Amino acid sequence: MISRFPTNEASRDKVASLAQAEAESLAAASGVSIRILHEPADMELASALLTTIWKAEGNKPHIDPSILIALAHAHNYVAGAYSGAELIGACVGFFHPPPDRALHSHIAGVRGGSAGAGVGKALKHHQRAWCLSRGTDTITWTFDPLIARNAYFNIHRLGTAAMKYLPNFYGQMTDSINRGQDTDRMLLAWDLLRESGAGIPPDTPEPEACVLHNEDGVPHLNLESIGSAQRVRVEIPSDVETMRIEHPDRAACWRPALREALATLMNNGWQVTDFARRGHYILERTPARADSQH
Repeated sequence: MISRFPTNEASRDKVASLAQAEAESLAAASGVSIRILHEPADMELASALLTTIWKAEGNKPHIDPSILIALAHAHNYVAGAYSGAELIGACVGFFHPPPDRALHSHIAGVRGGSAGAGVGKALKHHQRAWCLSRGTDTITWTFDPLIARNAYFNIHRLGTAAMKYLPNFYGQMTDSINRGQDTDRMLLAWDLLRESGAGIPPDTPEPEACVLHNEDGVPHLNLESIGSAQRVRVEIPSDVETMRIEHPDRAACWRPALREALATLMNNGWQVTDFARRGHYILERTPARADSQH
């Protein structure tokens, strides 16, 4: 059972205060300052940065500055990470319907050369603190489930819950990162009131069955391997982004294989409970699913 902080008003204020302090500490450790953007000039810079990161076709804006201005005007989340006076990261989110008490984080990116320095983590925690201060309990977002480093960060380090596998969610996109492939995504939900350290203990045994093997960069699907296993793993390449450049035909095989593995399991009641640094998803049967097998 996931442990959550108490939800009375005083406790929420305390959690929000702790989250703010953590966000400030992470920003300082990564050498950036993070602030909410308002001015049209800032939106131009943020739009240009995201366009560069996604290598948009014809340098067409990945998200138009006017949209950023409108989102900020409606009190949504538009933030930038600065190294000195230079904008090196941006994050944009908009609110769900009021009853959800949730923000959907639409896009976040850090300039090449700054990735891996903790800027992305600092941005996410700034977003968490900002949401908590506004009575928002959850942040949702999508990511490409074939990107191992993002899966590890999102699921293992942040502790998000994988809610749904979304085949070809955005349709065909023209930027160089997504061009020529289906835009399958995993929908995540980050419980902002969840206590840290509530993940799978490090001494937990490896899953007893492997549904999708990564053998020399080639996927081998074996749904029949599940049997009566309660925990399974689904392997992916450690760096599919490089594979897409160096071995595009091999990389193209992974999308349908991962879709069949994860979508089949999740649609049948299995839950993603972790992502191992070695490069695989860990899934467990839900109690209802396990009971149905007897």
